[in-house]
Amino acid sequence: MKKIVKYLHQCYNGTDSNVQVGRPMIPDEIYVQKTIEGDVEAFNELVQRHHARIYGLAYRMLGTPDDASDATQEAFLEAYKSIESFQFQSKFLTWLYRVGINVCQQYKRRSDSRERTLTSYTRDVQEREGQYANDSPDRVLLKTERDQLVQQAIDQLPSKQRIVVTLFYMQQMKYREIAELLDCSEGTVASRLNTAVRNLKSKLDDLNLH
Repeated sequence: MKKIVKYLHQCYNGTDSNVQVGRPMIPDEIYVQKTIEGDVEAFNELVQRHHARIYGLAYRMLGTPDDASDATQEAFLEAYKSIESFQFQSKFLTWLYRVGINVCQQYKRRSDSRERTLTSYTRDVQEREGQYANDSPDRVLLKTERDQLVQQAIDQLPSKQRIVVTLFYMQQMKYREIAELLDCSEGTVASRLNTAVRNLKSKLDDLNLH
């Protein structure tokens, strides 16, 4: 079990960095207010700042780059249309995640009628170059194949468990933040995460990760 948790951290570590080196971080809410006042460029700044996060969320929920790209575009469009409903009582990113999750769930429901096969989720090799720089080609291949198997197992989790795994391990959100986002208790978040890890352990019996 501990090895599964450790591997999930390693698997997602560094995949979603939004650090802006050398730039002062203006609060999202400033750009939100400007957007409400009609400043389109302010919203473009929000898109640039959070696109990678929402795309990453959509990719984990939907499974293919094309679907993730479409859903991400749809999520930001929905956020722009409904931005006046943002009440400034929580972080903008929390609100944006909620929009993204809702859009992805709707997108998935629309797609359920189509025949789908389980796809392999392979991270771009360029994103792994730094991590694999000192590895032999055989070790790189092994890690890539292992990533695929783990991601396949994650994709087979029930939606609520998959979302929590994505938010906790990939987006590195705290229980409190996830609970606020999903409108549930921290205990529920912990329960879903623990259940998800147990389910992953049972699905990965052929890997030496448990």
